[in-house]
Amino acid sequence: MKIFVLLFLFLLAGPAFAQHSAADFTTSDIAALESKSAGLRTTAAGLRVMASNNFDVKYYRCEWEVDPAVNYIKGNVTPHFVMSAAGNSVTLDLSVALTVTAVQQRGSNVAFSHADDALTVTLQNPLAQGVQDSVTISYEGTPTAVNAAFVVTTHGPSATPVLWTLSEPYGSRDWWPCKNGLDDKADSLDIYITHPATYKAASNGLLKSETPVAGSKIRTHWKHRYAIASYLVAIAVTNYNVLDTSVLIGGTNVPFKTYCYPESQVNFQNGVQNALNAMVQFSSLFGDYPFKNEKYGHVQFGWGGGMEHQTCSFMVNMAETLIAHELGHQWFGDKVTCGSWQDIWLNEGFATHLASIYLEAKYPANIKITRINEINSITSAPGGSVWVDNVNDVNRIFSNRLSYLKGSHLLYMLRWILGDATFFTAIYNYINDPALAYGYVSTANLKSHLETASGKDLTYFFDQWFTGQGYPSYQVEWFPAGNSVQVKLGQTQSHASVSFFRLPVPLLFRNANTNQEKLVVLNHTSNGQFFAENLGFEATEVVFDPEVWLITRNNTLTKSLGPLPVTFSKFHAECRGTGVRLSWQTTEELHADRFEIIAGKDARHWETIGTVPAKGNSKGINDYFFEVESALNYGYYRIKEYDADGSTQETRIVAAQCGDAVPVKIYPNPVPDYFIMEGSFASVLPDKAPLRTIKVYDMNGNQFWLEQVAKNGNTHTFDARPLPPGLYFVASGSGQIVLKLWKR
Repeated sequence: MKIFVLLFLFLLAGPAFAQHSAADFTTSDIAALESKSAGLRTTAAGLRVMASNNFDVKYYRCEWEVDPAVNYIKGNVTPHFVMSAAGNSVTLDLSVALTVTAVQQRGSNVAFSHADDALTVTLQNPLAQGVQDSVTISYEGTPTAVNAAFVVTTHGPSATPVLWTLSEPYGSRDWWPCKNGLDDKADSLDIYITHPATYKAASNGLLKSETPVAGSKIRTHWKHRYAIASYLVAIAVTNYNVLDTSVLIGGTNVPFKTYCYPESQVNFQNGVQNALNAMVQFSSLFGDYPFKNEKYGHVQFGWGGGMEHQTCSFMVNMAETLIAHELGHQWFGDKVTCGSWQDIWLNEGFATHLASIYLEAKYPANIKITRINEINSITSAPGGSVWVDNVNDVNRIFSNRLSYLKGSHLLYMLRWILGDATFFTAIYNYINDPALAYGYVSTANLKSHLETASGKDLTYFFDQWFTGQGYPSYQVEWFPAGNSVQVKLGQTQSHASVSFFRLPVPLLFRNANTNQEKLVVLNHTSNGQFFAENLGFEATEVVFDPEVWLITRNNTLTKSLGPLPVTFSKFHAECRGTGVRLSWQTTEELHADRFEIIAGKDARHWETIGTVPAKGNSKGINDYFFEVESALNYGYYRIKEYDADGSTQETRIVAAQCGDAVPVKIYPNPVPDYFIMEGSFASVLPDKAPLRTIKVYDMNGNQFWLEQVAKNGNTHTFDARPLPPGLYFVASGSGQIVLKLWKR
């Protein structure tokens, strides 16, 4: 499945314009609107979740009576639940601004208490763990205006009444009894809304009926049969015009239903095609639209942004970026929902990124300037983590700079590090994991899928970019040496929480006279690191991160007037009995202080085994030697050079397997798509383990598993296609390196 291809212009009607409408929101606009409004909606006192954790809600039956001209709600809510622990009571969240008139269990009234936004229901009899039951809560009242989760206002030139709800993050309790936390999705719900017959009522799921009732009213029934978090339940009532269309997703014709104010019909009608295009695009990348057996649609409301209510995003208008952002939430936020507000980036960072994916495919000319503007916003302050360090501050949860933009650009950097093919495979697996789909997720779940798909340990990345704060600034010193270039790469950090940001750094070298150019990617693993690259032409200029993948700021590019301090021209290791003789040669050795000899048994774990003083300032050729008397504990070597100012550079890794011979051989080597291992496999297997896969490492310690595809006696054929070109090391069951292979 080619889920990594991002060119979806064939989906988009009309020509590919250079830019989208000036009236459209940017991703920063959406984040700012949502962040500001969330802060106005919720007070610090409203951040508590009072519901008990001794029951698991399976289903809600919601029966409400409302009039958009009157700020009042009356109804019955029946949660069906299974006891997760034995008990004689259950507690739900419900604002004390609403009056509970009765609670019934199996048709009989039961005792309850309602205080401090907690509704505690005393059950008829204690229930054991695993027992299923239900209670019906009858209540009414005027919802509190403090958090603005239940809004009655007007729209249009005639000031037509309109009612709508918006419950994220903690507002559901303000208008209905529920479990208001991020730990219990209901498997399904039915919503019955009784309202004046002159209006239409919109909500989650499928419209099942609109039935006249006494008193010039209609009872509208919506049915939803997917797991749903309480904050994603919503209703809206006014004189809506209803627009119907559909889109084919995965062989299913998905209804597309739009509820808009009559005065806004042209705007909403014109935006529908963009939504249909985005749905096809996102379905191709992440799997079919998650609620395709019901519907998707837009519901106009009066707040200055959007809200991703499940199957029906509430929208202020049909701005193109807003459409893509809220639709993206149906996958990231609704299908999988952050299990803690500390992880809100799993909702908002992803939705922001999906909007960028949509816009970059349609308006490629805007890619670079948009990324630059967003990174300028992210780096406008020196600190701040994507991980939310204070969930009692809604403005912090919905931070434009951190949860939305920095969260989105963490995904850009993961795409850059892993490659789009691996990244999108990982995200597809994450959102379609049966253990996670339609449930709650954490950053650890995402990290696990990224590591599984890539074979890389990404702990360092999430330590630096998720819980860590700030960003790096790079100091690039470069010197053209004929058709090659020498680079010294330094880094400073904007915040003390991260001492070094480990990233592959892209530099684009050019010759302005010949129009030649080459992108060089430097694997930056230590400060002051030195690199030498063959370009095939003489560079006259360099561009830092030309496609803007990295979160960084205040970078400097300095062309050196002379060669950089040290150039290694040779480095060899040769066996001498059970010992090893290391030899290396330098040229242009300026300001060098010493050489540190580093050895390891597996090319991943290293120790210093000696030092050799440098000859210092020398423009000639300098030869060095170091004898390793007993090399049985080592097999891999490199030299680390220290300048007088403390900066360093390292040689490539060389291997010297001395002493006992490795009883396995690999051929062909260099390896094409497949290779054969032949010999005694005791050294490459755990005790008595069958040979089905082997573990290999690249020079940075990243782990890969290769599958066996054939066996003939003592020869085993393995599939090397997952490996990028380069040097790899085959590990034994104990972790010791026993072989090396080159992938062509």
